[in-house]
Amino acid sequence: MPAGADFPSDWGYSLTGRLRRAATADPGALSAAPHQDPAAAYEPGSCGDIPKLLDHAGGALAAYVQVDRYAQLFVQDAAAADFAATGEGREHGPNARFAIWVVPDAAARIANYLDWLSRCGSYRVTNYFFDGRVKNHRTVTTQVGAHSAAGADAAVTVTRTFTTIGSRDPSSTYHVTYYAVRGVLLECTIYMEGPELDLVQKLAGRTLQRLRAL
Repeated sequence: MPAGADFPSDWGYSLTGRLRRAATADPGALSAAPHQDPAAAYEPGSCGDIPKLLDHAGGALAAYVQVDRYAQLFVQDAAAADFAATGEGREHGPNARFAIWVVPDAAARIANYLDWLSRCGSYRVTNYFFDGRVKNHRTVTTQVGAHSAAGADAAVTVTRTFTTIGSRDPSSTYHVTYYAVRGVLLECTIYMEGPELDLVQKLAGRTLQRLRAL
């Protein structure tokens, strides 16, 4: 994974990892969170069949790096498992993150995601509060970029934009690349633009090559 020295000195940096290889999660051992909002509603309804690449069902997180354009401290609730599909995550300023997931079928997950995007490149989602009241209506659009990367068994880069209908808040856009390599899934999610985006994408490619060389 990228080190703190790979980024500008005034960026915040955090690293979480395991001392040994993470085992693939046992789906039967996973339990639902005790306090979940009602399930989001999708239009078209078939888009609610969320790909495993988005919620990482059955995957085990082996390593995680987060960088922020400026160091900051904040407290927030844990994001729901489907936040990558609903847009219910909360971003605090320009940031990026790298994650390595141990999954049994990384390349197949990427293929399944591309198939889902062919039908759900644009959709609408309604999110709810815990008591069932409507929280927001949101449109989600995806632009698919590269379908491959040197050194990866499979890869895809997309740009996703979430727009909350009737809100004055600006749309939220992020860039994400998924790489299948040597039995793991490398994910790089970037809420940045311009030279900062270019830097993080370059480091993602370097991380891919390091994983391939292991």
